[in-house]
Amino acid sequence: MAFLSLVITLLLEQVRPLPAENPVYGSVRQISAWAERNLNAGRWQHGVYAWLLVVVGLALIVGAVYSIAVSIHWLLGLAVNVGVLFFALGFRQFSHRGTEIQIALANGDLIAARSELTAWKRQSDPTYTAADLDQDEVVRQTIEHGLLLSQRHVFGVFFWFVVLPGPIGAVVYRLAERVSRAWNRPAVTATPPDRFGDFARRAFAWIDWIPARLTSLGFAVVGDFEGAIYCWRQVSRQQPVNGLPAPDSRTLILAVASGALNLRLMPAVESARYFDEVGNEGAGLAEPTAPALRAVVGLVWRTLLLWLVLLLLMTLASLFA
Repeated sequence: MAFLSLVITLLLEQVRPLPAENPVYGSVRQISAWAERNLNAGRWQHGVYAWLLVVVGLALIVGAVYSIAVSIHWLLGLAVNVGVLFFALGFRQFSHRGTEIQIALANGDLIAARSELTAWKRQSDPTYTAADLDQDEVVRQTIEHGLLLSQRHVFGVFFWFVVLPGPIGAVVYRLAERVSRAWNRPAVTATPPDRFGDFARRAFAWIDWIPARLTSLGFAVVGDFEGAIYCWRQVSRQQPVNGLPAPDSRTLILAVASGALNLRLMPAVESARYFDEVGNEGAGLAEPTAPALRAVVGLVWRTLLLWLVLLLLMTLASLFA
């Protein structure tokens, strides 16, 4: 049922992508804000209680609905899976901004591309602006943001949906990612941040640990394998900080995608820190230009097809075992 649910959802999402502003996303924002407002007393354990209430509590409710549906008929269970995945999974739910940026750059309209990138990234960082970026940096930041969102909206959801029963995994992953960002917003005043969001940040970092590495492995398989593995080794020298996994998901995905496409997808300073070696400065990575946007989309879709083929083979093996 997992393979069929994923295929139906992906096809449905291509025909009618979910708008960014919808009642489900709005409800999740309200619930996470309510939990922070009413349970945040500034201590670490209060963040644990809130995380369990929001993430685990809502996941168990969805799991109960799925169990009831399956007990009535497997088609109802399939419908619940598809319904949940439609709100949790999908590249086109957010990628229209990337498409608009690509069109603007193709038309030579850098101002419009900057405006689209600003609107896109302000969904997660209200203070962001791309007003002073040159075209190459607009392209690089568009690719960086798109790759990270593909992990959060596609590959991470895919992995946990397959691993946990019913749609529980998809719900846990998306809610964990959501509250990790919502409860760790940059401070707008000089007041030191409290520890309420610490557990949410750590929990999502570990929840995303395996999916990020499988995504990176997929990029390596469908891209330049040798370059991807080289970049993976370079960032793996990073040491853990405050008990968080190292390298973190963002660093690993950008590094491996850089090697898979032979493009510099990390900021210049960060790329130099990991890849500059005597005789091999920058690891031979080229600066991204507008055509690289298509290459990145191709990398993501090839990786997704690879995952679907592997899941299909696993499904067939279990049926005929």
